[in-house]
Amino acid sequence: MTARTEIRESRVGGRHPVPLRVLTGHALRAFVRNPVAAFFTLAFPLAFLVIVASIVGDQDAGNGIPVAQYLVSPFAVFGVAQASFVLIAIDTARLRDSGVLLRLRATPIPPWTVLSARIGASLVISGAGVALLTAVGVLGYDVRIVGRKVPALLVTLLAGIGCCAALGVALASLCRTVAVAQALSQGLLISLAFISDVFIVGADLPRGLELISTALPLKHFAQAMSATFEPGPGYGFSPVHLAVLAAWAVAGAVVARTQFSWQPDVRTPPAPPPPDGASAPGVLSPPAPRAGRSPLLIVSGQIGYAVLGLRRDPLSVFFSVVFPALLLALFPTVFGDAPVSGTPMAHYLFAGMITYATAVAAYVDVPEGVVGARAAGVLKRLRGTPLPLRGYFAGRVSAALIVALIATAMLAVVGLGFLGVRLDAARLPALLLAIAAGSVCFAALGLAVAALMPSAHSIVAVTLGTLLPLCFVSGVFVVGDRPLPGWLTTVADLLPLRHLMRAVLAATEPAAAGYGFTAGHLAVLAGWAAAALLVVWRRRAALAGSGPH
Repeated sequence: MTARTEIRESRVGGRHPVPLRVLTGHALRAFVRNPVAAFFTLAFPLAFLVIVASIVGDQDAGNGIPVAQYLVSPFAVFGVAQASFVLIAIDTARLRDSGVLLRLRATPIPPWTVLSARIGASLVISGAGVALLTAVGVLGYDVRIVGRKVPALLVTLLAGIGCCAALGVALASLCRTVAVAQALSQGLLISLAFISDVFIVGADLPRGLELISTALPLKHFAQAMSATFEPGPGYGFSPVHLAVLAAWAVAGAVVARTQFSWQPDVRTPPAPPPPDGASAPGVLSPPAPRAGRSPLLIVSGQIGYAVLGLRRDPLSVFFSVVFPALLLALFPTVFGDAPVSGTPMAHYLFAGMITYATAVAAYVDVPEGVVGARAAGVLKRLRGTPLPLRGYFAGRVSAALIVALIATAMLAVVGLGFLGVRLDAARLPALLLAIAAGSVCFAALGLAVAALMPSAHSIVAVTLGTLLPLCFVSGVFVVGDRPLPGWLTTVADLLPLRHLMRAVLAATEPAAAGYGFTAGHLAVLAGWAAAALLVVWRRRAALAGSGPH
């Protein structure tokens, strides 16, 4: 049901305004039709619970209680924050900028019901996520529900949802565009999750980070939820943490009340409709080269076009460039310099973040841009220009390589400048070759996924949804010091991410001899790239939008 349908129904026969439950149902249907939102809110916390619990869940946390007992609450908090902070901020900004909120004010629908319906939907989604994680924990990892603490769990959940929702509306009120709201909400949540007892529980943070995490509400939400899952005496209520959540909820409501606008920002008017044959708003059309231009000039032009598109997508830049540097700076302060597989922590994380940045830029960003262009009809129109599709795709892959190199340079600044990481100049060619091979391999895999998927809305959920769990399985992100279960090790050995990690690690290992080239790992990357390109070739019509999907 669209906003216009709601408006028409609210006026038919002079009936009363659309009830709140109808608007809430509309918000829930919008969530179900958004695979990316469903992934980050439900699938992402569940996948991480399964992976982390499979690795360390059966360890004794004390008094015979398994570690898994303490894993459900932090991942539940992340899912709740996604549903009630990130989704509300993005959805509210999108409804405002598209003019839907302004049109709804001309109907009998009371203004407060629109936002209340979104908050109500986030309550339902959050409750479903917590129930799902708890059920998996109970059935699969011997997590116990403490009956007398269930009321505290419900009260804490409601307080957290109210706090996050108020802050989400406040953030949307302060952001001029949807892109800014999306980048800030996701960036803030994921960054704070590492210092707020969500992704890393009980970490010994530096004093500055400890003060930041204590001042902000996410840590209080996580600790209050953790108390409701902890076996032991008491009823699980955390008055101090709940008071902090209430204070932040009031602050968010005050900001939203004073700054919220129902109409789009006049400083950033919506783009005019495109002329016939032009691309859809928000999707750039690649410049068509003049006939007779050399392939090198064609590819260079497409690289510039792809880089320009990334500059206008702050969320992609954050995950590809900024996020890896933040993790590299944070993890050694939390875990110390304990060696990982015989490699100092900082050096291991340096290689891991290069691997992550390379994979994100190629496997997530490249297919997202291609599928967006396909959905807008850009790729189909290219068939009538002198630009060959292979030139367009080569530009996309080359731009991903450039982004990976920029991310590597930023990681080198953090690692060499502050963490004592050392690079041997003799092994720099091996590092560059590993990054190039990884970019080609994962870009080919991303294009293969795009060729097999008919919908542009699902591509990020599939690519990011497969990449992030594999980062844990493949040793890119460190989870404890225990070896992986045998079946997870087999999966990691078969897939290319671990081989890229090993190739980069060999090229950056400070104590290794030789020049850092690893023919075996590079051969695996080449094999996966060849298989993916075969899929792309056989599905090239569907990838370009000129054939059946």
